Amino acid sequence: MIRQSALFLVCVFWPVVGFAQAISAVLEPVQLVEIKSSVAGRLQEIAVSEGQDVVEGTLLASIDARVQQARLRLAQTAAEATGSEERAAIVIEQAQNLYKRVEIARKKGAAQAWEIDQSEQAVKLAEADQKIAKETADQLKQQYELELATLAEFSMRAPFDGTVLQVMVEKGEIIETQVTVLEFGNLDRLKATAFVPIDWLADVAIGQSLQASVGLDETQVEIKIVSIDPRVDPASQSVRVRFELENPDRT
Repeated sequence: MIRQSALFLVCVFWPVVGFAQAISAVLEPVQLVEIKSSVAGRLQEIAVSEGQDVVEGTLLASIDARVQQARLRLAQTAAEATGSEERAAIVIEQAQNLYKRVEIARKKGAAQAWEIDQSEQAVKLAEADQKIAKETADQLKQQYELELATLAEFSMRAPFDGTVLQVMVEKGEIIETQVTVLEFGNLDRLKATAFVPIDWLADVAIGQSLQASVGLDETQVEIKIVSIDPRVDPASQSVRVRFELENPDRT
């Protein structure tokens, strides 16, 4: 199928043994990707239309993320809570003060050695509890960052400046992961691949420019050879050749 504004038939004139022969190939964007959903859910919005030019980062489509947004709010509340750390700081301060008082009393003969040991252990336990409180707070912050990153997966954005070539689904559909939502490409540079007889390769090289006609109106353009496959198809005695065409004006 030939998609409007995306794929065209190109006829390349090949300079072989003193006269031109022609081969046909399909022209498509060099940068061409399928935008897929990384999460399953109901398609909430298609923010663009076919043929629309957008810049990198533009929202293309989104999945209903209300459940994930609730998880994010819960994680944010937990990450911003400071009660455990504040309590741990108070407990360690109390333990340290008690240890100092017992130590003074011991010097005056008013406290036993076991009381010193007990108060010292209380300080160490309070310090351990404070460490646990800080580690828990760090884990909650990391969980919040994870939920935030997961929320971003519900939005599909343009990976580069380009054009929406084809929308594959409808708003409201429930889609699974890795389902193609739309096709997206940059039409500033186009490519074509053709299989040519091996005998023709003596007259051309990588980097060489050839004349071609494009589309129904056979517009004349210059197309450049960018690669020649070193492998030969033994059955057809042909070689895969790739061309590119600069197309800054999108014509």
